[in-house]
Amino acid sequence: MLILQHIWSRWTKESRGANARRPRPRLEEAYAFPEIEAGGDVWCHEIHSVGEEDFAVEQSLDPIVGDEWRHWRPHRATPLAWHLHKDAADIRLANPSQHRLRTKWPAFLPSPLFTLRPGETARIDWNGRLRMSMGGSDRSYYYEQHTYWLALAEAPGPRLFLDARPKKHIDLRTEIY
Repeated sequence: MLILQHIWSRWTKESRGANARRPRPRLEEAYAFPEIEAGGDVWCHEIHSVGEEDFAVEQSLDPIVGDEWRHWRPHRATPLAWHLHKDAADIRLANPSQHRLRTKWPAFLPSPLFTLRPGETARIDWNGRLRMSMGGSDRSYYYEQHTYWLALAEAPGPRLFLDARPKKHIDLRTEIY
């Protein structure tokens, strides 16, 4: 089964610095993976902290069926995709928002970005400054930071990503201020 841990946060200029009125919490690089029920080809453990929700650190654990990931949480960018094979998973990554992203993004990423095999883990990091509106009527920005941990495993243990040494680490973080 494909195991995904998605750690992400969103904030605005008002909360970006340490001396901000509402400083945002710093999320950990990885979290203990909760126990899952049997069944499902893909499981996602999501941890997020969003300024619009007063930076409460929220966690959820859900199986993902089909293309539901793309439309799962409409308030966040979803550039990650995968295709499962019998003994592998092709991992893909696209531009999170061609019209709103104001920071660097590679002009070309291979597709698949990499192939994950049983027992392997991988990590993808990206961040960005994005426009509030696509049409330019709202010229303010918001910022997002994402970490995707991925593993192909039969039964994930709680320390799956805490002790991981990723086979692949794709780092697309850039200066976003």
